Amino acid sequence: MTALIVLFLVLAAATFVLGCLDQRMLYWKTHAWQYKNPEANEPSDAALTLNRFGLFAGAVTLAVTTVVLMDVDRSTTYSTSQVRSVAQAAASKVDQGAQSGIGSSFGASSSVYDAVNEEGGGNVEIRSAGSGKYELTNRDGENPVCLTVEVENDLNLGGDDGPWSHSVTTSVTEGPC
Repeated sequence: MTALIVLFLVLAAATFVLGCLDQRMLYWKTHAWQYKNPEANEPSDAALTLNRFGLFAGAVTLAVTTVVLMDVDRSTTYSTSQVRSVAQAAASKVDQGAQSGIGSSFGASSSVYDAVNEEGGGNVEIRSAGSGKYELTNRDGENPVCLTVEVENDLNLGGDDGPWSHSVTTSVTEGPC
């Protein structure tokens, strides 16, 4: 988004500068070479004035679009509370309680990434901090929240659901992991 904002600012400035230049000189530098008799095809003063007005209108339009894009970019940058709510929603999806079978931290890891990407809508970045910890930040790498996922496997030889069971528990804390 930042690259798009910079691009629009550069285009607005270039368009404004072109509007400030002598329009007749611009004709001779850019279009006159196309004609066998360029003097006969030279635009009228009204056409040159209209061209200047169009360039200024384009510059203003690009500048207004840049301001709107900056506002949109600012509004989609998540605060700490928004990152924390994404972490809590992802934690509730991953937190499965007691399950039959052997649980793996690898399976929990992919579930965490999937849940954060679904809940965050592309506005939250996630990285593994090791030992079942995941650091979530906004798109700018700010406002960190730590999501901890623990997988516990239990052996129960007398159980009806099989000898193994596992549970996945989660916790969310503010700050880096």
